[in-house]
Amino acid sequence: MRSPAAERRRPTVWDGLVVLAVVLLAGVLVFLLRPSEGSAVTAVVTLDGAVVAQYRLDQLEEPVTLTLEEASYPLTIQAEQGRICITHSDCPSQDCVRTGWISRPGQQIICLPNRLIIFLSGAETDGFDAVTG
Repeated sequence: MRSPAAERRRPTVWDGLVVLAVVLLAGVLVFLLRPSEGSAVTAVVTLDGAVVAQYRLDQLEEPVTLTLEEASYPLTIQAEQGRICITHSDCPSQDCVRTGWISRPGQQIICLPNRLIIFLSGAETDGFDAVTG
């Protein structure tokens, strides 16, 4: 015969309903917080505080290469449909190259030795995100 304590440890129907509700709520949140496809994402490239280029990443038909020879350490930026990155830089740390591709509003690539920033802006940055709520 089982003890009363053992009976209390067994999951009940209500426990199952709570688990189901949590799973359904998580699914709804994933659906609502996913980035929208084809959203208007603009990449803004600034060098020494001055805007040198802007690209609507959702409207690029073919890859675009921008070489900045006037930077302290020359670098090459590659932009294509929905994403952008720095493919080559002569700067000593190479952090900007190691950042890789960025594609979501709010992301950025920074090259400190060049004083270069690539910032992505778009409609999704105006709302809330999954971290801050």
